[in-house]
Amino acid sequence: MASAMRTAPRVDYDAIAHLYDGQSHRAKAVDAELVKFVAQRASSHRLSALDIACGTGNQLVANRSIVPEARLVGLDRSLEMLRRAQIKTSDIDWIQADGAMLPFQPGSFDFISCQFGFHHVTDKAGMLHAVFDVLREDGRFAMRNLCPQEHPDWLCYDYFPESYALDLEDFWPIETIVATMERIGFAAVTVEHEHLQFEQDMRAWLDTVRRRNTNSQLLTISDRAYEAGLRRLERELADDDARKVRTDHLCLITIRGDRKDANATRATRPSSARTAGTRRSPHRGY
Repeated sequence: MASAMRTAPRVDYDAIAHLYDGQSHRAKAVDAELVKFVAQRASSHRLSALDIACGTGNQLVANRSIVPEARLVGLDRSLEMLRRAQIKTSDIDWIQADGAMLPFQPGSFDFISCQFGFHHVTDKAGMLHAVFDVLREDGRFAMRNLCPQEHPDWLCYDYFPESYALDLEDFWPIETIVATMERIGFAAVTVEHEHLQFEQDMRAWLDTVRRRNTNSQLLTISDRAYEAGLRRLERELADDDARKVRTDHLCLITIRGDRKDANATRATRPSSARTAGTRRSPHRGY
């Protein structure tokens, strides 16, 4: 069961907006989900795409190269993040709003994405309802995020266990997301898992951890919990016999759902979401 709804986000992105793009993993390639959607799309009308929790806009800026004529809209709660997005390009609309209260007419968008931001939305069911409302018929919603239920062995959780407890509150289980989407009316809901297993240079990771703003998990925990994990890591690396390289593991998920004609949806909706899994070495752009 999902935990009780929080009343406010845990991370103040206005405060760290000036640091956000200084992190190499914030760079974005073209969204593979948008590429697939455009390839399958039959409509000839001008494409309209919305990115919820767009941050400083890197994903939409990258996407522009494959949909040069499309209407692109980025939405975020943080005004400071949007100000930095606006500097990058003025041919994308940047809108300040909550993901659960989308300020658009019904049927406004063909494609809606949310990358690594759904856990920050306080009213998750409200967001999924809002997304469904503003999708056009034959439109698609694609969400990408971490899945803490699948990677309790992540080193971040080992050294900062308070972050795991908070993530289990903030990240809905896959089953909850899928069931909510299907109840709202999304058709052909599918889930894809991507397990990333890699060797972590612990000394390099210490440098990253010292820059607390590089990881939202580190920003959500208490100062006491952060300092305790940091001191433990420093003590271990000061020991000549300590392991300097450790195996690490992350699981990323992609969840997709389409908006179909209501009659067609009732006739074809699957009883449960299809799932697929992959396991490979990591990239650094999650």
